[in-house]
Formats: sequence, structure tokens, C-alpha cells
Amino acid sequence: MIKKEGLGWRIIRDSSRDNFSMLIGGETWAIELNQSEWENLFKVVMDLSDQYKSVKEQLMADEDITLELERSPWLAILKGDQYGWNLKLILSSSSLLNRGAEVYWPRNVTNNVVNAMRTMWDSDYL
Repeated sequence: MIKKEGLGWRIIRDSSRDNFSMLIGGETWAIELNQSEWENLFKVVMDLSDQYKSVKEQLMADEDITLELERSPWLAILKGDQYGWNLKLILSSSSLLNRGAEVYWPRNVTNNVVNAMRTMWDSDYL
């Protein structure tokens, strides 16, 4: 089991579990993910984070930005300004697993979550 956590977030991978080996969580919520959901989540969050990094220096001091990226089964919505951002994720129900979820990390934890996701991903694929 690999566990990364901080104030208001956590990511856990338990490879001994067959179907739902990943868990992501916030301060008051958590959801288990299968491998495919995790892989798609990682890619959509990294792409959205990269988009934010490429435009944040162009924002005025009082200018807000909203970026959305949809990649099945996820819709990711980033809202922020040049000083930080929050992240809302919507997991759409699929034909295989008739479930959905809506999750949220506030701006004070998103960088930590994204960094932990990258570390977790790299430990799997390096």
C-alpha cells in the first residue's frame, strides 16, 4: 500500500485490491477508483494543471479564470487566479459501473494533490 496525504487530501493505492485499488479523498469525502478511472483522472488533471501554468502569468491581478476539460469518464473544472486554483471533478456513470461522483479540492490543497498524483503515477510507470 502506498499512501500520500496532507491536510484536506489523501491518495492511497492498494495493489492487493483487485477492482478498486485507488482511493482519492478530501477533508470530508473519499471515493475508490478502478485503474482505468485513475489513469484517466491523472491525465485530465495533469493536462488541466499544465494549461493553468501556461496562462497564469498572463492574468491580471484581479482576473479570475475557469478552465474545463472533459475526458471520459471525467469532467475537470479549475477555477482560480494567478495566485492559485481549486479543482472540481465529476465522475460520470459508465455502463460498467453505474455510479458517479462529484469531488472538490480547495485552492489551499490542489498543488499538494497534483504533486502527490504525479509521484504516485511515476512510482507506477518508471
